[in-house]
Amino acid sequence: MPLPKPMQDLLSLPTASYVETAVMDYLARACRRLAHVNIKYDRYHNLLAHYRWKPRAVTPLAFVAHTDHPGFVAREMLDRRTVRAAFRGGVKPEYFPGARVRFWSDGRWIKGRVVKLTRVAPAHVPGWSGRPEEAMLRVAADVRPNAPGMWDLPEPALKSNIVTARGCDDVAGTAAMLTLLQRLSRKRARCEVYCLFTRAEELGFIGAIAAARVRTIPKRLPVISIETSSELPNARVGDGPIIRVGDRAAVFTPHLTAFCRRVADELVERRKSFKYQRKLMDGGTCEAFPFIAYGYAATGVCVALGNYHNMDTGRQKIASEYVSLGDWLRMVDLFEALVRDERGPAPATPAMRARVDALFAEADAETMLRA
Repeated sequence: MPLPKPMQDLLSLPTASYVETAVMDYLARACRRLAHVNIKYDRYHNLLAHYRWKPRAVTPLAFVAHTDHPGFVAREMLDRRTVRAAFRGGVKPEYFPGARVRFWSDGRWIKGRVVKLTRVAPAHVPGWSGRPEEAMLRVAADVRPNAPGMWDLPEPALKSNIVTARGCDDVAGTAAMLTLLQRLSRKRARCEVYCLFTRAEELGFIGAIAAARVRTIPKRLPVISIETSSELPNARVGDGPIIRVGDRAAVFTPHLTAFCRRVADELVERRKSFKYQRKLMDGGTCEAFPFIAYGYAATGVCVALGNYHNMDTGRQKIASEYVSLGDWLRMVDLFEALVRDERGPAPATPAMRARVDALFAEADAETMLRA
């Protein structure tokens, strides 16, 4: 079984914070080919795709995923074979010495190797010795300024249901959202959905914060942040997509998380092969957090990710990230079920009130009063 085309194509492209052009251009071209999908860029160059075809009277959902991955951005050539490059994203300093890198410059890959880190900022994560911000690299040819650089790892591949790639986080999430739009367009589904593809998440959710500030997504819409989130002992690769109750920074909007769980449970009843997890994924922070900070209702859905940010902690070396294709496909199935659900998310207080009232109605209240 080959990889789904959006996944294969997008995971092959170069990207890093503020130089996400290749991924963004692919997404824009793909969306322009779809019926009932309109796209626009906000003032910060985040891309918003809007599918609408005879929608039912439910509030549309908005999905969000970021188009960057931790990587290098070329600054200048110091001599014929040495490039100074910024590093944007969270990778521990000990993974850099001698690591192989490739830059996408003038339509081709140029390979190189890290010579040394030249600037490391203080770390804000417990257990980290610092946050690399700049490095010098030996390269095989001239690299133009602003060329994106990624770890020199194999092309995307599928083996035994496991997808390996240079950067699943979060390009695999953008591929899932694009696949959703393609499904809806092909089926002429009666629904409405927004898909926001953001920039510079690895630098601190910059694109998402910008989008929340300027209301790229209408404030009334519930937001679902899509991620590939670091595998945890109780949230494993292959055990199904994960409905997140929160992350390291925040607990998500309860009624929206409950909506995702209801729809997932209904999928389980209809399709015995469907499975999912519901977990607190506190290994990191996702884009639900800035939207919640700006007053949106927001939650998250993810698949578990191996070798988070390309760090193979067992071997202490740079390696391909990996996810389960089964998890990813079920996540897209869940997206479609959420979008096409005819009830939509219920307001927080009535939904919770109805549940606790039902519990009380089943109890023997008179016995309790006599006690």
